[in-house]
Parts: sequence; C-alpha cells; structure tokens
Amino acid sequence: MNSTVQLISLAFSFLFGIAFYYLTILNFKLIDNLKKYLKHILTAIYVLDITIIYIIFIYHINKGYFHIYFIFMVFLGYFVGLITNIYILSKINVKSIFNKLKK
Repeated sequence: MNSTVQLISLAFSFLFGIAFYYLTILNFKLIDNLKKYLKHILTAIYVLDITIIYIIFIYHINKGYFHIYFIFMVFLGYFVGLITNIYILSKINVKSIFNKLKK
C-alpha cells in the first residue's frame, strides 16, 4: 500500500469518526421514547451496521489492507465531533438566527 492510499484511508477514517458521532446522536434521539430493552437491541444493531459499513469502505479503499491506526483515526474523529458539538455548535443560538432571517 503506497502513501497516497494510506493518507486517503486515514482521512476517510477521520471523517467517518465525525460522521459516526453525529449519527450516534441521531440514533439516540430516534430511539429515545422506546423501552429500555429495545434501545439496547437497536443500539447493538446500529453499531454492528456501522462497523460493517466501515470495514466495507476501508477494504474498498485499501484493497484488503487493514491497520490498527485506522481505528485510532476513527476514535480521533469521534472525539473531534464531540468537542465540536460541545464547544462550537452548542454556543449557536438558532432562535436568534431565525428571528434575524424573518425580518
């Protein structure tokens, strides 16, 4: 595997980690009103599906090579999404933006 493919794989893993964070938030919001055992079952299915999708994409990019530092990049992307959500997106006042647009 050459360095270009590795950089593409690392970038994809990082972006996948960010997407994984926001999809996890969406998953929790969608299953919020369900019973506890259904939440656990649906979350397990969600994680399994996301893992399979990641493996399929990374194998397609790398032609079958899989390294542990790709997983580290997914975790790093997940934490960047978390920090982005906490420090940047939570500070945005959406109501004031919509009020300005209405005027």
